[in-house]
Amino acid sequence: MSDYSTSIDVDGDGTWDEHTVHEQADGSVELHADMNGDGRVDFIGHDYDADGLVDASEYDRNHDGVFETQMRDTDGDGWQDEEIADRNGDGAVDLAGTDYNEDGTLENVVLDNDFNGLIDTFVQDTDLDGRQDTIGFDFNEDGNTDAVVQHPNVTEYVDPVQYPNVNPLLSN
Repeated sequence: MSDYSTSIDVDGDGTWDEHTVHEQADGSVELHADMNGDGRVDFIGHDYDADGLVDASEYDRNHDGVFETQMRDTDGDGWQDEEIADRNGDGAVDLAGTDYNEDGTLENVVLDNDFNGLIDTFVQDTDLDGRQDTIGFDFNEDGNTDAVVQHPNVTEYVDPVQYPNVNPLLSN
């Protein structure tokens, strides 16, 4: 057993959460946490190089035993800045987002709100203030934005997003 130690804030409330450390044969480390006290793991963190920073994580947000949300750190600073999720439990990704400025809010999100495998909504925080200020809709799911709703205080021009008519989030 090594001297591996790290602190994690699983729920983002600013306090370190209790967790167990599981060292793997390949030198990586898994961190497990039970966030609701039911005795089952609700969070798994992966520290692939055992440097004390979580590289990727999985969440069981509704505590049903299924890890429906995955996050990863794309720049190696320990902040989980990309998220994908299966919100309806059918095994398909229906939300993907990025937190560019690492403030805990996803600035760009694409959604499949009718769960048919096609992106139909995008949401943006264009001024990076932590609030969603632009929502775009592709009503007929042809890959083109049909309508954009923008908060009146946003002064930036939003370039409507175009997506192919298949969900790029579903390919691995």
